Amino acid sequence: MNSHYHSRIQATLAGTQRAARSVAGVLKTRYPRFLLGLPLSRGEIPVFIYHDVDPVGFARDLQFLQINGYRTLGLEEFLAARGSKSGGDGRRILLTFDDARRSFYDSALPTLRAFGARATLFVPSYWMKPPEQTGVDLFMNWQQVRACSESGLVDVQSHAHRHALVFTSDRLVGFATPRLLARYDIYDWPMRHTAAGDRLGRPAPGSPIYRAAPLLSAGTRFMESAGLTDACTQHVARSGGTDFFARPDWAARLRRLYSSRAGVLRGEHMKDDEFQALVASELELARTQFRAHMGYAPTSLAYPWMLGSRHSLEVARHCGFHSAFGVALDYRRARDRRLPVPTFGRLKADWLPLLPGKGRASFISIAARKIGSFSKIQHLAH
Repeated sequence: MNSHYHSRIQATLAGTQRAARSVAGVLKTRYPRFLLGLPLSRGEIPVFIYHDVDPVGFARDLQFLQINGYRTLGLEEFLAARGSKSGGDGRRILLTFDDARRSFYDSALPTLRAFGARATLFVPSYWMKPPEQTGVDLFMNWQQVRACSESGLVDVQSHAHRHALVFTSDRLVGFATPRLLARYDIYDWPMRHTAAGDRLGRPAPGSPIYRAAPLLSAGTRFMESAGLTDACTQHVARSGGTDFFARPDWAARLRRLYSSRAGVLRGEHMKDDEFQALVASELELARTQFRAHMGYAPTSLAYPWMLGSRHSLEVARHCGFHSAFGVALDYRRARDRRLPVPTFGRLKADWLPLLPGKGRASFISIAARKIGSFSKIQHLAH
């Protein structure tokens, strides 16, 4: 079996495993019943999450909501309504947007204005810089974030600081190839330990990839060997750069090099107190950045990828966060009233057309499309 074929088999197996984990998570989750064509429960306020914004699709969503009498809530109104014992009046929903990408400023904000709709924007504060500082032209800057807040239509809260994944073990799952670098988003690459300090964003081709988890959900961090990473990336650079990966034996050559150095250039797990300090810094730095650029500290936190560990929720409460949001797979856990702060699950926005009303979509049509994408909704090292 040649190296190229072996690599394709590994990629297929990894995708299958990600799909299996996603399906298992769905089966364990108690989703809202309106997804199955039933009416909304009394007092129910569905929460939807967007990332990159398709202006045509978003306008279609808002038109559907408008035709069917749904009112989009501000965050404070949502939290007050959820804390009320009365069922409330009319159809209400909360629209949330993660990542503060340029598409929100360029497409979502004008569309919200056109429909007079409200939304909540969760901002990862580390990335709110001009492109020359972050190296990517994907996000808004703080001036644009302030403009969203000043519109009167957008509540701006925290999406943590770095929005980071961290390696959690020394289990090698692959290498950064040109194909993977093009396929996966900037957030899907775990924070790297280097001789010059931690680095975020896309790694150099040939970088080893280990098992990883969201920083705020993880229980440990594996600090990979910077020397071992350098050995792999430098070998790729000397062997033609991206052309190296066109060789049929590229994976075998890289694994041989990795295995020959791994016995000496070993990583180590971060000490527990250092890891806890790293978790706390993710929330403390977010609040510091908000104070500096927005004039206030955020009180609501949308966790990247999934609801965080109980420890991170405790830290969030200590830092002044009064509510937290997860994703769809967190619906069941979010109902636990014993958690340190009130938490809420959110549904991907492509489920929005299943809300009761004229022009309601069919569950089967949307579910079939989502099942086909299950293997892509997890980060590559999960």
